[in-house]
Amino acid sequence: MKPTNLLWIIIFLIGVGARSTELLRAVDTESWRESDVSTIAKNFYQKNTDIFHPQIAWDGSGPGYTESEFQIYSYLIATSYKVFGFWEPTGRIISFIFSLATLLVFLRLCKYLFEEKAALFSFFFFAISPILLVISNSIQPESVMFFFYVCSGYTFIRWLNDQSGKFYTLLILCTALALLCKITAANIGLMFIIMIVFKKGWKSLFTPKVLILGLLSVLPSVFWYVYGNRFFVLYGNSLGLSNEYAWIGWDIFTNKHFVIGIIQNEIFTVWTLAGPFIIALALLFTRWIKKESTLIGISWLASAAVFYILAMRTTADDWGYYYHIFSIPAVSLLLGGAVIELWDKYFPLVNSKTTTATDKPGITKGRFILGGLALLVCLFVFSSFKYFYRIKASVFQTSDFYQCKDSLVKLIPPGSLVLANGGLKGDKLGHPKAFNDSYFFYWIDRKGYNITIEDLSVKNVLAFKDKGAAFFIAEERTIGKVPGLVADLKQTFTPIFECNGCILFKL
Repeated sequence: MKPTNLLWIIIFLIGVGARSTELLRAVDTESWRESDVSTIAKNFYQKNTDIFHPQIAWDGSGPGYTESEFQIYSYLIATSYKVFGFWEPTGRIISFIFSLATLLVFLRLCKYLFEEKAALFSFFFFAISPILLVISNSIQPESVMFFFYVCSGYTFIRWLNDQSGKFYTLLILCTALALLCKITAANIGLMFIIMIVFKKGWKSLFTPKVLILGLLSVLPSVFWYVYGNRFFVLYGNSLGLSNEYAWIGWDIFTNKHFVIGIIQNEIFTVWTLAGPFIIALALLFTRWIKKESTLIGISWLASAAVFYILAMRTTADDWGYYYHIFSIPAVSLLLGGAVIELWDKYFPLVNSKTTTATDKPGITKGRFILGGLALLVCLFVFSSFKYFYRIKASVFQTSDFYQCKDSLVKLIPPGSLVLANGGLKGDKLGHPKAFNDSYFFYWIDRKGYNITIEDLSVKNVLAFKDKGAAFFIAEERTIGKVPGLVADLKQTFTPIFECNGCILFKL
């Protein structure tokens, strides 16, 4: 076996190993996303509903139909339940499989764009990206979406270079599926525009093939999201599409949180501190900027950056780290190309056995550059795993409430409606926020309502009782924020169970 082939295998196996750390864990965190996806999948499975009617559990006595992305991912989970039986880690296994498929597609892209050394480094940076390591075993649609997103980028580059009918068809299909999985993937369209204008001229944007590409890529998601919006109109249910405002506002000029938050998410979770310095070395000491692969990386990164700015109310938050997944292909390509450009320029000089006095300044300079580069690559690797474990510790933190679920199931009869704490219903400027927290509903397999933090009061709890809620699972950390509310609730309703900071009231 060639040494380089062995290196490809080793890098792939490192990626596989790091992605498999949480594969068998239950849905035991307070992630609303994992709980909602798992609830939708379970409803597909138990109620045998079709993919066009996703159902959540927090709309009380309503049917639960919700506006959402097209549920390819949750439907795959439900289909697996039907074939192999219900098993909670199924969603993680599916995410894991798609993450490995994404690795292989990106490997193909690297080999297409680079010679072997640069391809190896680009693939290595991609394989150990901390966001990808976390997303690869999370129960959320990002892993499936990202597979189609990277396929879309790869097939576009191939089609743009050779105008292949095969890659044109695959490009339309992959782009359409990426947008259906998550509409946020639409940012890749800007990369398409930049590359077409740069390589073919702006008039090429209006050729039939390009127009058909845009139309067929976008139409399926337009139809789906228009269709899905009726569930929000009819029932008020949405997974953050119509019930949360994520977009840019004038306060970007008065609130430094947005710019700082976006930069921090990028630097720590995508570039892992060392990346910008590697790019700076390449810019200062090589002609790397003139490479075609560099143009592709910059165009791809620019398209992601525009999305981050437009959706700053989400992408700037710590919890929104996974939205920065779109930068990773671009950053990996840029870093891989930069590392090898520096290596190819300075290593032959440093390694030369025939030197003269006039060569010594250049050799010294080369040694400093290569030494600095080696340290930066090592820092990148160290930081990648450091931030991976930091994010993982936060994302996969088992909730204390999870230990209470069996007791709650015994105390709350099947079919009973439950009230549970939700989040804030608006930000400081009055923009709506998706406030539903669904973990209790999923854990105890009951339906019910969420009460927002702003609405916490005995009067409003009684209003939910009038809607049919028979129990209130109150989180002390939340109700304790309202002075005197804990005592008022205990005086008005009967507390029948307390566990790890939650109180079950009979309404």
